[in-house]
Amino acid sequence: MKKEFSMVVVLLCVAAFLSAPPPIAAQTPASQISPEWQALGWTLPKSYSPDQIALFKGLNAARGTWSLEAERLGANAPTPLAGKLLVKGGSGGGMASAWNLIWLWPADHPQHAIIENILAMPEKEQFGLMLVRFGPVEYSEDQPMQKPNTPPSFFTGRWDGKKQKITWVSRPPFGGESDEDAAKEDTSSPAFEMLVDAVGKIAIQNGKHLPEGQIQAGRAIVRLEEAPQKSGEPQLLTGLHHIEKGSEISDPRILRYLPSEASDIHLISDRNGHMAHYRISPKAFDAFLEQVWERYREERATKPESWLDYSEEEIAEALKGESVGRYEPQVRSTEIIFEEVQAWEPLENAWTYSGPRKRSAAGANYYYDREKGIAFHDAGYW
Repeated sequence: MKKEFSMVVVLLCVAAFLSAPPPIAAQTPASQISPEWQALGWTLPKSYSPDQIALFKGLNAARGTWSLEAERLGANAPTPLAGKLLVKGGSGGGMASAWNLIWLWPADHPQHAIIENILAMPEKEQFGLMLVRFGPVEYSEDQPMQKPNTPPSFFTGRWDGKKQKITWVSRPPFGGESDEDAAKEDTSSPAFEMLVDAVGKIAIQNGKHLPEGQIQAGRAIVRLEEAPQKSGEPQLLTGLHHIEKGSEISDPRILRYLPSEASDIHLISDRNGHMAHYRISPKAFDAFLEQVWERYREERATKPESWLDYSEEEIAEALKGESVGRYEPQVRSTEIIFEEVQAWEPLENAWTYSGPRKRSAAGANYYYDREKGIAFHDAGYW
């Protein structure tokens, strides 16, 4: 199963999850951030329930390919099958933690698949869990970019740390029911249970009230392949940082907006954006802005629906910038409460420059003092 296939499903699931009522977010004092949750990519207080940490670690450990034994619901009796389980994704990065589980069979030359996406977003006391399932669908290794053509099924989950299992309960599709109806659905009988142990072995058991063709019981047997490890895999940054050179940063969310020639970088990184204060020469700054707009032209040509439209005249104006005089960066974070005042050097003779915006409003605004060679930008991902 190729990355392109699973990413289509992940994006569909994230869109569905974000259409639900927004999670409760709060700022955390820097000294009170939980190191265990931060290691998993989340800036959360030490008081936040640690119960689901074992779940996140288990799902991260599951990444790779496993041999699979399972039973599917048949018309008259369960049908045994042997296949593979592919697990991708992870707890870090983005607005939600997301794992992609793909159940394939038969083991040699798979022709069928059930695709599941587990998503987790923080609520008041613990993470809300949702599973979106597509399938069974036809699968071919020769056509990895196929899209599911069947509507998904939705489930909400409850994690039991002592038993290392998630109990999944069916729920209506998003947008198709009132909050009261959804709440009633959440209290209905469990559809199935998913066991996740510390080494990443995943099993399904006690499947009930599921449609024909679904897996009612199954388990990963032996790990066949570890998840591919890319050399120089990017480190996603969260929190407050001071970094000497832009070339030392590998977080792709930040690299998109920060010049590699930047130095003496003060950075605050949240999951939905970042702000940075740094030094850079006028020549390097101008060259970087040219690259930003050239990348916009290339990306808009391939995905015009993702970007706002800018004429060449508007791009030329954006590159010229506008004088704003003295500018004092407003240091803030949506996730951290700073116990000491964070004050970054003001730009005495600042010019402001707008970068391209996506239709989601993702993008960045830049401020630059050419006399002192100081830059500041505020970027949102959304």
